[in-house]
Amino acid sequence: MNREEFAALLEKYQEGRCSDDEKRLVEHWFALLENDRAENISDADLQGIDARIWAGMQEKASLPDLDEVRKNPFRSIYFRWSAIAASLLLIVWFLSGKVLDRGIPLATYSWDERRNDGTGILPVLLEDSSTVELSPGASVRFPTHFEQEKRVVMLKGNAFFSIRKNPKRPFYVHSGDVTTKVLGTSFHVGTAANGRQTTVEVVTGLVSVYAGQAGKKTADILISPNHTATFDRASGKLSAGLAGKPRILNTNVSFRFHNVPLSEVAQHIRDAWGVDIETENKQVLNCTLTADLSGQPLFVQLDIICAASGAKYQIRGSTIRISGPGCKLQGSQAFRIHKLNRSLMQT
Repeated sequence: MNREEFAALLEKYQEGRCSDDEKRLVEHWFALLENDRAENISDADLQGIDARIWAGMQEKASLPDLDEVRKNPFRSIYFRWSAIAASLLLIVWFLSGKVLDRGIPLATYSWDERRNDGTGILPVLLEDSSTVELSPGASVRFPTHFEQEKRVVMLKGNAFFSIRKNPKRPFYVHSGDVTTKVLGTSFHVGTAANGRQTTVEVVTGLVSVYAGQAGKKTADILISPNHTATFDRASGKLSAGLAGKPRILNTNVSFRFHNVPLSEVAQHIRDAWGVDIETENKQVLNCTLTADLSGQPLFVQLDIICAASGAKYQIRGSTIRISGPGCKLQGSQAFRIHKLNRSLMQT
């Protein structure tokens, strides 16, 4: 019997699937190791039993016979210590092989799982003090001890992550085909109920997202706050976009405007929300705005701006694109825009 057959039989025994003959054989091995009968093996005994029995079998199989001991006692001692050393190597070989065969690094072999079967948010605290807020129906698998080089968790469903920063140990979230890599940030990961799309939305920091496995993965998308990366399983494409409900990033930006050209208004929006704004017609930026947009969500602000300037906007990927007939420059307005352009060039 080789190591793989031995491991499979031990697994059957622990799961209660052995035949009577197989059960007696395993218990005989256990008795050989413990020098005692073992008809009833406790759960505590089963912890690490595979490695201990295998090592014990190999050690006992390596012992010389009594005649050899009488003829050459020193040689018998040599064989004894060789058997012990071989047993120790077999334990390492067996355990590492068993773990690697399952695709799990030895350092993170022990995994835990939390599932939210309730109706509210379930917080989960990880070993490194990072937190996961599971939405109802979601579950997360994570190692009891993270590896030295990286931190990896498996997610099903929707969750919000707040990751403790550690540049030397990047954090990976595997959610189906999508992998999110971060150093320290907060973000949402969610999969649609039909399983067709998985979306990552960043709240703070930067996140790298890709889909697929190594060698067959999509190009990484680097996303910043208020931006998303969505993987569509039908097309196999990963695309960038904007969050459905952007959060203001800079509260020091003023949204009180009095006869201010849209070129300045657009810059205020970029600074406050961290989004890109483009125009199809540059004359749109010549239009002026008098309004107080304080406290309004981003898309409400855009609705008011476009209504006041006779324009409209579209979201194209991660960019807001404004189009419209635009406005002609007036004297004082032209001077203000010229002054603004000069200040921008100086900075």
